[in-house]
Amino acid sequence: MTKRLMEEFPPVSSEAWRAAVEQDLKGADFDKKLVKKSLDGLTLKPYFRAEDLPNPLPEVPRDAKEGNRWATREEIRESDLGEANAHILRSLRRGADELAVYLYPIGADVRTSGDFKRLVEEVWLDAAPIHWLCGPLSAPTLALLASEMREQGKDPAALQGSVEFDPITDACAGWVHRTHDWKARFVDLGGVFLREYPSLSVLTIRASLYEKAGASLAQEISIAAGLLMEYLTAAREAWGDDVLPEIVRRTEIRFGVGTNYFLEIAKVRAARWVISQVVAAFGVTDVLPKFHGVTTSSNKTLYDPNNNLLRGTIEAMAAVMGGVDSLSVAAYDQGYHAPDEFSEHLARNTTTLLRDEAHLGVINDPLKGSYTVERLTHDLAHAVWELVKSYETVGGFVQAWENGTIGDEIRRVSNERAVGVSRRRRTIVGTTVYPNLQELRLPDVQARGAMFQVESPSWHDAREGVATGKELTHWLTDQRVPSTPLDSFRPSWPYEHMRLRTERFVLTGARRPLVILAEFGDLTMRKARVGFVAGFLGVGGYDVQTRIVASPEELVTVAQGEKPDAIVLCSSDPEYLPFAEALPKNLCPNLIVAGQPETSEALLAAGVTDFIHIRCDLLETLGAYHDKFEIPEIPMNEPLDPRQMLAGSNA
Repeated sequence: MTKRLMEEFPPVSSEAWRAAVEQDLKGADFDKKLVKKSLDGLTLKPYFRAEDLPNPLPEVPRDAKEGNRWATREEIRESDLGEANAHILRSLRRGADELAVYLYPIGADVRTSGDFKRLVEEVWLDAAPIHWLCGPLSAPTLALLASEMREQGKDPAALQGSVEFDPITDACAGWVHRTHDWKARFVDLGGVFLREYPSLSVLTIRASLYEKAGASLAQEISIAAGLLMEYLTAAREAWGDDVLPEIVRRTEIRFGVGTNYFLEIAKVRAARWVISQVVAAFGVTDVLPKFHGVTTSSNKTLYDPNNNLLRGTIEAMAAVMGGVDSLSVAAYDQGYHAPDEFSEHLARNTTTLLRDEAHLGVINDPLKGSYTVERLTHDLAHAVWELVKSYETVGGFVQAWENGTIGDEIRRVSNERAVGVSRRRRTIVGTTVYPNLQELRLPDVQARGAMFQVESPSWHDAREGVATGKELTHWLTDQRVPSTPLDSFRPSWPYEHMRLRTERFVLTGARRPLVILAEFGDLTMRKARVGFVAGFLGVGGYDVQTRIVASPEELVTVAQGEKPDAIVLCSSDPEYLPFAEALPKNLCPNLIVAGQPETSEALLAAGVTDFIHIRCDLLETLGAYHDKFEIPEIPMNEPLDPRQMLAGSNA
């Protein structure tokens, strides 16, 4: 009888594993060097073993289906109606299972029923699920859909997909004026969905918006759970227990999926477990909401955007391994302009490759039993449950939001993320490390209108308004959305903004700030410091050039010829002081030393103005140099969106 493969290898204890790792660490502390904490307080070890498995394992509910099936949902973001219509038809022909169509002010500029007719020309509205991303304009959008279906001679009840309806989040985001009437809005339009549109989702819980605002993994899941509990409680009060299974079946929960691969897989699995516990508490045990994954925009970058392809692929893998029912992969360039046919093709084919070439669709719950994933799923689910209980102690999600508890926690986590980038504990490739100094992005940035507040109409008013030809924007007010804890957050944006400021400064006819790295002395130290400083200052968009100089006199000649805005001395610590003392004190407005040598005081006395080293705060330091180089500020109406940043400007 053939021996099992693993029987040929002797078992290795955890103590032996740790001893081997500690030997490689050469005296460094194992826990300080290799064990990390997530934003939710989860312990992240470099490896997990069988003894780390929770007992019992969390029973993650999955659909009783063969394989790991998910629907590909393509996003339509064009504002031009003709381009959006062409994209819809192209997507359906080329393999998209579902569509997500953004409407004004983010996507298609639909104002009237005539505009809507142009948008859906030749589109069979009942042929595939279409999800209309319309923010707080759910009621008028549904009225437009129903009107168009009747004009096509079709039954509006055959509509599939969703008209995103999440009135609590509309209020949390500041998109509607009133926060206290969400129950009336839910009962009004929710009743219409239940009575008249059996194939449309009743609820679309947009947890992904909270993730975009900076929420941690546990916060995002707990918010989804808290919102669902509020809605099910309201549904029970309005219609009784019998309707709850139908509402659960027709609820979709959208999650943003990031690049922390194993944690994101665990997030989807933990979400399925937590939500199953929530609905079971309401007596619903045989059905779950649909789980939709969206590759997050919070970590995408304007500069070096090809990295977004890698990020999106990792995120898509995590989503499908975790068990989403449907998935939207964002086009890699959608952060700064409307995606073109090439980028939308790459996004659509990402899921095709994962399913048909990587064969990730073969096994249902492929990482069940993984020591790492099972441990993280268990720990994350319990962290979520603690947050859910904390909401309940103050009266539920709405009360926890209105008293500021949830918003303060989201801001705390987003600030922790931002500080991690600024202090270089977390890197953003192509933006805060390894910037491409030749890359220009200002010409690509497109302006976009801002979201306005809405007087959200009742179903009756919306239906009558569409019937009498009122514009969809009839319900928009003149007041812009106020700042809320749901403002979008991208850690890369402050650095992108600095680069854009520099680019715009150059477009006015100014010279790009020139920084010369003067390399001399010890070869190993000078090369290391040149690499560090070039990456550090390159983040600001400066013209960073290296010069090897044999003597202070040679550097004087270089400075007189090129007139740099800053010179950075790059060498070993002992070589700095004699070199600096041999330089004239008026050589350059900014004479900088790479590192923080013990002779710092003497160097300052010799004419050095600053030091750049590993402990420097990246954002603070670059901001100071922008001021020294007299690079003007750019007003930012919406500081987290490069398209907003240039709205109304001539650039």
